[in-house]
Amino acid sequence: MFRKLVLIFCIFWLVPHETNAQPSDEELVLALIYAEGPPFYSFDENTQLSSGLLINIMQRLAQSLNRDLRYLPTARNKIEHDIFNHKADVAFLAPQWLDSPEKLLFSDPVYSYQHAFYGLFAPKEGQELADAVKGRSVCLRENYRYLELEPWLKSGVLSPVYVSSHSRLFEMLQLARCDLIYTNTFRAGWTLSANHYDKAVFRLGTMGLTDDIKLAFSPHWKGKIAQINATLAQMRKSGELQNIIDKNMSPTGNSQ
Repeated sequence: MFRKLVLIFCIFWLVPHETNAQPSDEELVLALIYAEGPPFYSFDENTQLSSGLLINIMQRLAQSLNRDLRYLPTARNKIEHDIFNHKADVAFLAPQWLDSPEKLLFSDPVYSYQHAFYGLFAPKEGQELADAVKGRSVCLRENYRYLELEPWLKSGVLSPVYVSSHSRLFEMLQLARCDLIYTNTFRAGWTLSANHYDKAVFRLGTMGLTDDIKLAFSPHWKGKIAQINATLAQMRKSGELQNIIDKNMSPTGNSQ
């Protein structure tokens, strides 16, 4: 009987099983969208190292908080719930993207960018953006919220084509699977610098809005928000934050 119990115990630990480890008081767990891609986040299967803009910023913050940094790869439509359910402490998010932003604590803005339309045709001088994109298909990331585009999507001015990863947006444009893509200017800048496409890509314009990307924390971090904002302010004043952004916006500079 004892030998059977030992055998059952050993089999249990040999069979893979899912764990839902919660952050400890010695860790800072960052939820990352696994399909995010550069310049924000990428993972090298060969070296087993993570790199990117988000990683570099959080490494500095974790150091200031005397915490060990751990990453939780997740999906865009799960990231908010991972923080609610205490699987992660924090993520880089804009409040307007979320279903329940009032349930989270936000830092001061870490960085800002705009979203822009890109296509394979040059904008005409003096042409309004609405006229340039009217009646065209646009590749968008699935599970992302584009509040500023909703009137055009609902009215049929734009026809959406949803794509599973950011890296495929420009590929879809080159393959003429969509007439336009709509993505943030950081990602577009990195992608266009890193690739030599056969067909020239043109920036057609923005909706005039700016996304302020903040750190979204679970409520139990309330006592640390002032310290986090102070560290961000110091990084901004010293130029460290801009150096991190500039390094990662260069296709040859965002690896560790």
